[in-house]
Amino acid sequence: MSNKVPQSGETTLRGAIQIPFSDLAVLEMVPDAIVIAGRDGVIVFVNFRAEMMFGYSRDEFLKMDLVSLMPERFRESHRAHQIEFLSKPGTRPMGSRLELYGLKKNGAEFPVAISLSPFQHGEGTLAVAAVRDVSELKEVAEQLKQKVKELADFKSALDEHSILAITDPRGVITYVNDKFCQISKYSREELLGQDHRIINSGYHSKEFWREAWTTIAHGKVWKGEVRNRAKDGSFYWVDATIIPLFGINGKPVQYVAIRTEITARKQAEEERERLIQELKSALAEVKTLSGLLPICCACKKVRDDRGYWSQIEAYISQRSDAMFSHGYCPDCIGQLYESAGLPAPEADQK
Repeated sequence: MSNKVPQSGETTLRGAIQIPFSDLAVLEMVPDAIVIAGRDGVIVFVNFRAEMMFGYSRDEFLKMDLVSLMPERFRESHRAHQIEFLSKPGTRPMGSRLELYGLKKNGAEFPVAISLSPFQHGEGTLAVAAVRDVSELKEVAEQLKQKVKELADFKSALDEHSILAITDPRGVITYVNDKFCQISKYSREELLGQDHRIINSGYHSKEFWREAWTTIAHGKVWKGEVRNRAKDGSFYWVDATIIPLFGINGKPVQYVAIRTEITARKQAEEERERLIQELKSALAEVKTLSGLLPICCACKKVRDDRGYWSQIEAYISQRSDAMFSHGYCPDCIGQLYESAGLPAPEADQK
């Protein structure tokens, strides 16, 4: 391989094609591989970058056709492009809609971007091809494409599970997902351009919201449970996380709110708390009997824990919700009739 640069006075590199030295010197300085071909497609000039890119020496280049620098599958279409170009000369990019590849001397293919420009001289029009190796660019583009797909998949998964909203620094809603519309019962058009006061239930205090806004305005993530009001007046609870996104100046430029509905859980917690309070109230009102109860064998009075004796009915009434009625049991009725000298009635033994 030669890196020979044309010297002053050289005006030709192949046959009778005359190329001014000043033009050749400029072409040696450009960062792209430059390949110049005549109307027959035969190469008449290459710069040093072309030698480095394709692996041929200048002498080898000057015996080759331009299409031999690309894989076989592109050659026929390139010849058609070349004929069209020479019939209507003008700078034009090639491969803007196609993936083009160059072919090195060792047979390796590599992605390229090519642009064609006409070069007028006394013998006619030459085709100047500027070739750029875009291997790294293509790799970066593939990586970017993969990242975009990953982000799209992540967003799709997030949309499926969570309620999403994005606001500007003033809190104006700029994006909502379908799940937000579904739970709030507002359309996307009704939500965009509004702030979150549109779903404010009035349940939380001003201090609650002041703390939330102060947190995110200072670039910190805020988390909390919020009760909102839907368009139809119904309430729903969400577990919310608000994340600030920063601009190049280090200040928040957007806020992303990710929420999960927890209405069922909050309702269960409220019901549990209600039952607990009811139970506490009931227990506070319940009067219980416990411990040793001294009872007089004769009058059957009961002594309380303060030493006072009272009728058993009064004692129990003070310590329970039981109510009393009085009567005689069958044994007592029999004794009464017997003491009176009367035959005892048939007793109900049930």
